[in-house]
Amino acid sequence: MSDLLKLLHQHGLSELACQFAAYIDRKEQGMRPVVSITAALLSEAIAEGHVCLNLQQLPTFCQPLKSVLPESVDDWMEILSLAKTVGQPGDYTPLILTEQGLLYLYRYYRDEQDVGSLIQQRLQPVNDIDLEQLNEDLGRWTSVIEGPDWQKVAVAVALSRQFAVISGGPGTGKTTIVLSMLNSLQQQSPELHIGLAAPTGKAAARLQQSISTQHAYEVKTLHRLLGITEHNDQGRYHAERPLPLDVLIIDEASMIDISLMAKLMRALSPSARLILLGDSQQLASVESGAVLANLSEDKQGQFTAEFSEQFPDLEIPVTEKSASSTLLNSFVRLQHSYRFDKDSSIGQLAKQVNDGDVLASLALLNPEANDIWYDTDESQQQSRFIRGYQAFIDAVESKQTPQTVVAAFDAFRILAALKQGPQSVLSVNRLLMRLLAQRGWRTSLPFYAGRPIMITQNDYRQRLFNGDTGIILYDDSGQLRACFCFDEEVRWVPINRLPAHETAFAMTVHKSQGSEFDSVSILLPDEISPILNRELLYTAITRAKQQVFILSKEGTLRHTIQTRHQRESGLKIQMLNDEKYH
Repeated sequence: MSDLLKLLHQHGLSELACQFAAYIDRKEQGMRPVVSITAALLSEAIAEGHVCLNLQQLPTFCQPLKSVLPESVDDWMEILSLAKTVGQPGDYTPLILTEQGLLYLYRYYRDEQDVGSLIQQRLQPVNDIDLEQLNEDLGRWTSVIEGPDWQKVAVAVALSRQFAVISGGPGTGKTTIVLSMLNSLQQQSPELHIGLAAPTGKAAARLQQSISTQHAYEVKTLHRLLGITEHNDQGRYHAERPLPLDVLIIDEASMIDISLMAKLMRALSPSARLILLGDSQQLASVESGAVLANLSEDKQGQFTAEFSEQFPDLEIPVTEKSASSTLLNSFVRLQHSYRFDKDSSIGQLAKQVNDGDVLASLALLNPEANDIWYDTDESQQQSRFIRGYQAFIDAVESKQTPQTVVAAFDAFRILAALKQGPQSVLSVNRLLMRLLAQRGWRTSLPFYAGRPIMITQNDYRQRLFNGDTGIILYDDSGQLRACFCFDEEVRWVPINRLPAHETAFAMTVHKSQGSEFDSVSILLPDEISPILNRELLYTAITRAKQQVFILSKEGTLRHTIQTRHQRESGLKIQMLNDEKYH
């Protein structure tokens, strides 16, 4: 093993990062080890979800290697600029270094550039909009809040702009906005080709359920929309063969990574309109990038007087164009929660966690309260889990109807930060299976009555999607099958036809995105983990409608609230520096 690989292994870098460093070292013929070490750090940054490595502000995992890196960023950039494997924007090299000190893999640099430039091209008004008709549509919508009704403003922005971003937390009315947009778009132009999509099968199915009573559109996953398969990762649609759509509406956009966003933007025709909806405060995509968060950094949208005057009844506040505003007249942050009122403990806790206020968050977590509290006692965890699932356990044991069993299960969920290890999804599932075995449940069998499962792979033939949950139960003929309930539909699936799945007494917070439960128990590990941050905790808290129980040691909870996972990206810088539009 070379000295370089020994050094990187000693500092805990992944095997992938080490091998990438070795590849760069061979290309550099061992002349500049700093370049190879930097390449390893870039690989690790991408694995953590960053699009690039910011030399000016290194992630925590880089700190142990600082002693072998140049002391000044200028010296570091000078060494990198002399390397054969490092180019500047416009070059075709494995690594790209910008003048701001952002280091990219070439592929991610190209993706980010395409996303930024293609969004910029759409920051224009829709030319053929019937403003009188749109204002009439909005006027028929009764407002229940004082001041600007941001739901109405969101619809006005979405219909009058080529590109729109609508960000809002749970219960802020994003589904209502989608329905209003569809109604108004049909009023504007019945012949429009409108597409609806979401990043995951579960999110697509949920949006489908929300609109199906009023509209016949088919909601697709982005991969299915673009024709991306395991044999064709670039998709069937691209710049030379654009999607046959005039308008595309995407829900749960916080889960879109930079590469998928680039494929999407390239596949849209220049005249197609794009509307993104999601919660920019939630966890970002599993892959690299946080596109929605990058585009939603303004506290509220910024609007010109000209735009505001087009909608005289909406009271849209006029703002001076800020030097840091990238989405003038094209971004709306929803303000009013229809799920959590101003006195809601869950709503207040979500806000304090989102703000990173540890003391205010802890002050809200009251052991005497019925709606939110936290506990560190391990025995409390077991009793909390059993109490949470008691109605479900009773429904299974008393052979209630499948709808009753599924509804009881979906009222409560255990959300864990980690997939494996202590205080994880795996450990909770094993614990619940042991406790249920003591009640006579045959949990040692692969399938048993009452086993909850989560689908982990899309199966379009069975109409089951990644994240769907069901219960193994006996059907009317006495056969053990998987039962799924979708609105009023009860669907039985033979066990031998189930796609990939896993036991689901607990699920990761990542998997819970887009779901809602009456009550949740949030399990954080005793040991501090890189995955713990306020975005994760905020996402978990806002899955609950009535009760939140946080099971964590205070030190872990404090660290989680204090830590913000800011993903490095140059998307906003690129859009602001695009001279063509400024």
